[in-house]
Amino acid sequence: MKDSLSERSTVVAVESQVSSDLGGEVAILDLGSGMYYGLDEVGARVSELIRKPRAVEEIVDVILDEYDVGAEEGRGDVLALLQELADKGLVEVRDEKPA
Repeated sequence: MKDSLSERSTVVAVESQVSSDLGGEVAILDLGSGMYYGLDEVGARVSELIRKPRAVEEIVDVILDEYDVGAEEGRGDVLALLQELADKGLVEVRDEKPA
């Protein structure tokens, strides 16, 4: 695990990745490794949200608002996805914002 994140972290897609919409899903290419990654509809929405630096808690709020998912499940899924993207070097995790 490269960078640990929480809802208080800020994340942004790294410049060394490009993504393409595939009819509601998204494919991400890591330009450094040449690896492709696929994301479903919700993952595609998260990918769209992190094109600019955004607080994880804000991403969670958007997903909970736009999709029919329970708060605990949605929060856990978003945090897991973002952590996986961070572990693969596809997003940058920035310092937690002050309380």
